[in-house]
Amino acid sequence: MSPVASLPSEPAEERGGHSTDVAIIGGGASGVLLALQLMHQGDARLRVTLVDRGPHPGYGIAYSTTCASHLLNTRAGDMSAWPAEPDHFSRWLQAFGADAGQDFACRQTYGRYLNAMLTGAVDRSDARLRVVIGDVASVTPREAKVVVEIAGRDPVVAHMAVLATGHYAPADDEGAYRGNPWRADVLDGLAPEAPVLLVGTGLTMIDIVSTLLERDHAGPITALSRRGLLPRMHSAKPHPIRGEAPDELFAGALSARLALFRGLVRAGRPWADLMQALRPRNAALWQSLNDEQQRRFLRHLRPWWDVHRHRVAPQIGAVIDDAIAGGQLRIMEGRLAAMEVEATRVTATIRRRGSDAPEHHDFGRVIDCRGSRTDISADSPLLAQLERGGHVRSDALQLGLAVDGDDAVISAGGIASPRLFALGPPTRGRHWEITAIPDIRKRAELLAARLLAGLPA
Repeated sequence: MSPVASLPSEPAEERGGHSTDVAIIGGGASGVLLALQLMHQGDARLRVTLVDRGPHPGYGIAYSTTCASHLLNTRAGDMSAWPAEPDHFSRWLQAFGADAGQDFACRQTYGRYLNAMLTGAVDRSDARLRVVIGDVASVTPREAKVVVEIAGRDPVVAHMAVLATGHYAPADDEGAYRGNPWRADVLDGLAPEAPVLLVGTGLTMIDIVSTLLERDHAGPITALSRRGLLPRMHSAKPHPIRGEAPDELFAGALSARLALFRGLVRAGRPWADLMQALRPRNAALWQSLNDEQQRRFLRHLRPWWDVHRHRVAPQIGAVIDDAIAGGQLRIMEGRLAAMEVEATRVTATIRRRGSDAPEHHDFGRVIDCRGSRTDISADSPLLAQLERGGHVRSDALQLGLAVDGDDAVISAGGIASPRLFALGPPTRGRHWEITAIPDIRKRAELLAARLLAGLPA
């Protein structure tokens, strides 16, 4: 396997700046998949600029981990960068001997794959696809262009721009409390016997537990969430889907749809088969709910949806089960009511589900594993700048940016922008399931076609 490619970027001393057709802000999976689609669908005149803060686009938060036990949560056969070539990633694995034959590859390997795809596209582009490394300070849509200001560099002036900014950390770090679970140093300085509290019992919690066990951490680990639900495991081998999801799941009262789903499972159709049948239509399912139904879903059903939709590799699930059975990992139902944070200790006040009596526990480290924040004004200085200028607004559910059906961002005045778009996690309010590669890949293909259609002839 060749080393990670550092993509050619605009030198800092160049002060002339440049114009481009499409500027992509963010070089994680969303940004890279969109760049690939633009170069694939566009002609020889198309110019694309991707701006990323890190030197190795493609990795982002999800795929920059160095922990060998952090595996993809989707089978390799579903992780191709190319919609028309579903086995592309599997063939790439075989060609390079990386995780060959494994259904669930290492996440860092997938980051290497995306980086390699982008590097190849840059090499073939004759300088039409450029990668600029730097922090985007501001994005300003104007009448006929979008100006992207980059710290320490001249601006990029684009006909259109796409916000592919990915996830944001749940909270800031303070003392022994870690609000950002994705930092490489999240466990640095932790004593081997120290008790650890993980707030949240989803996929991020499983990542942290896997890392702790890989490092031979001997202290007790407590994972806390309101219901104590854990992600389900994928089956050891994939199974053919038994049929389409019934159309009746896409209309009517939320309670009636849930009753139908449960009835199908009781009648013998595996729930995992139903979830797989729904996957290509997840966005349509979400959009078939009215505003009140979506709110009820988020309030009551989201935890159940998440643990069944976002499953873990069977080998990772087995590790978690063993840690629970062995007594090192404890799953607690309740909520974190308060914290007293010191440099090396956190005293946590926990209220267990069904009890009003507070419990006080000391931990050597508390890590927020509840997932990314969705308050656009608090999450990102860039999004806050755009919101102050009236160029963007939150969606009605505060899940991210308001966008239309073409992923054009909607202004404070309710107008869909002809020049500024979004892709990936920031569009969750519109599409709901837009964090996994199969979903992002589909939207990237559609958005690329929309952008190309809007460029000057």
